[in-house]
Formats: sequence, C-alpha cells, structure tokens
Amino acid sequence: MLKGQIKVTKENLLQLIENYPWMVETIEEARQSVAKAYNNSYIGAKMAMYGIEATLPKASGGTSDPVYTEVQRRVYSLNYRIKEYEQKIAEIQKRIPLVHGDREVEVLHRLLDGDSMRAIGKRMKLSSTTIFRVRNNIWEQMME
Repeated sequence: MLKGQIKVTKENLLQLIENYPWMVETIEEARQSVAKAYNNSYIGAKMAMYGIEATLPKASGGTSDPVYTEVQRRVYSLNYRIKEYEQKIAEIQKRIPLVHGDREVEVLHRLLDGDSMRAIGKRMKLSSTTIFRVRNNIWEQMME
C-alpha cells in the first residue's frame, strides 16, 4: 500500500459511506478557517509599510502571542484532518463508478447525501428490507 492511501475493508467501507456527508462539511468549514489564517486575518498587529513607523526596528524571532500560537496549532491540526478526510472521500469517489444498476446508483447517491435508510425507502417507495438489500449490493460492488 502506498503512502497516503487507506486500507478499505468491508467493515470500514460502510462506515466511510455513512460518514461521507459530515466529512465533506468538515472539510468545507476547515478550509475556510485555514484560508482566514493564511490571509493573516487572525494576526492582530500589522506592520507599518509607510511613514516613520516603517523605518523603526522590527522585532526579531517568533511571536509570544498565545492567541496566534493557538491559531497556528489549530491550522496545523485542521490541515492534517483535511488531508485525512480528503483521502477517505477520494477512496469512496474512486469506487462510485463500480456501482451498476439504477436502484443501486440512486441509493448510493442518497446515502452520500446523508439520507437515512428509512427516508430513502420512503422517497423511492421501497421497503426498508429492499433498501438494506440494495445497500449490501452496493457494498459488494464497491469492494470488487
């Protein structure tokens, strides 16, 4: 297995499909926070570029601001989590073309949208037993 890939088993494939919607949302939220930090919107003190202040000596070394240090820690943590979630999402997206059949494709997309089994059954006018059987077919097809 190459670095950066995750091992997918039957057990965790189902878990990845169930977690797909919130992982996508988490990535969106985390990217916004990281973008704010990289745009220096969290840094309170700005350095003067013009006037007499620009000629004064600048501080050397790191910052002692605990808030800035906390923001850096969070950004590092978010970057790590974003990468991890992106790998998991990519693994699911890579397996979507393996699913065949109109019912299977429709159920898969509804699962990835975060719909419950009961809601999918109600929407497609199928019994919950049928939806579970279709989900198991999806599972088998994605593991091939």
